[in-house]
Amino acid sequence: MRSDGDAPPGTNRLSVLHLTGARADDGGILSVLRALQEATAPAVAHRVWVQESFRQTRSPNLNLVRSRFALDETPGTLQFLIRALRAWPGLKQLLEANPEWIVHAHTRGTFPLVAWLSRSRPVLFTQHAYARRTGMYRRVAAWPRMRTLLLTPAMARHYGLPELPGKVDILSECAMDRWFDAPLPVRTPPAADRPLNVVGLGNLARWKRWNLVLDAVAQLPESVRGRLRFQIWGPTPPDDDARRFESELRHRLKQEGLSRWISIPGPTRQPAEVLAGADAFLLPSTNEPCSVALIEALASGIPVIASRSGGNPDLVREGVTGLLFKPESSTDLATTLTCLASGRVTFAPPEILRESVAQRSASVLGARHLQIYQELAAKRFSLNPAVNPKLGG
Repeated sequence: MRSDGDAPPGTNRLSVLHLTGARADDGGILSVLRALQEATAPAVAHRVWVQESFRQTRSPNLNLVRSRFALDETPGTLQFLIRALRAWPGLKQLLEANPEWIVHAHTRGTFPLVAWLSRSRPVLFTQHAYARRTGMYRRVAAWPRMRTLLLTPAMARHYGLPELPGKVDILSECAMDRWFDAPLPVRTPPAADRPLNVVGLGNLARWKRWNLVLDAVAQLPESVRGRLRFQIWGPTPPDDDARRFESELRHRLKQEGLSRWISIPGPTRQPAEVLAGADAFLLPSTNEPCSVALIEALASGIPVIASRSGGNPDLVREGVTGLLFKPESSTDLATTLTCLASGRVTFAPPEILRESVAQRSASVLGARHLQIYQELAAKRFSLNPAVNPKLGG
């Protein structure tokens, strides 16, 4: 296990090791960690545990700790446990050398590790997904040294975990403060000869359900299609199924003649510029936990179209900041797009859209995370007075 570097000495008081096991620098949890890194500097030194082959492609840079056996997700339980067992000795050695580090885990692949660690030290686990084995997570959340963060009230209901401050907390994903500081768009009714720009941002992974967009557009009458243009921006994750999914989407665009209305430009490092030209933001995935891209869109003053599932109903006020459609239903999505194209819905002004997610900024949630890290450090110190947690004020 090796590190890509460290923070300058004396600049941080708390050290947090984020267990992610990330394979690629493709957003999601890493976007949140970048936001927290900026918001909590210099009080916290953040280190991010990733796979050995991980290549950093976005900014600002994260301080990485690499592991050959790190794992974020897995298709099978056996592989899940084998990789966790292989990763355990290196992680244990790392923490023995740095006993003051606070452990914050974020993915299902790291859950066994944080569960084992909780036998001897206070640990923090943020649940970023809607997992099926709710009973397992519920049982482990009750362990004395385990503290759990859930992203939305809907996620708390899914796991059957009522909010219990100091034990189970509801804490949203966050977007960087710059999204809340940029000038808001001046929204004017689109000209009759200008189609509405609908933008999607996210990985080209099958669970994101971008195929629903193609299905819905194929159902629209020509008069409605002519009022809409779709851009689906995002990288393709480094796995075979994601590559097949991208290939399927592009094949359909060509074979069904949908490329007149839908394009897949690929990844972008300028999401703010992409959203600046959007009339609406589209998120078709089912059980999206708490989309950072959705928060960024609302912070940019862009109304949202999303499935009525996961954390979306906790983020979107229907008919005010966006529209929600029935999950997995391309027919209902087509109806929603028809409503958008017809101009029958009037969304709140950009200022109201931004205000709706103001409590999900990095500054607000960074302060809350800092408080939790300080509480964990104090608890760690009380269990082992030989460890100096260097509590910051």
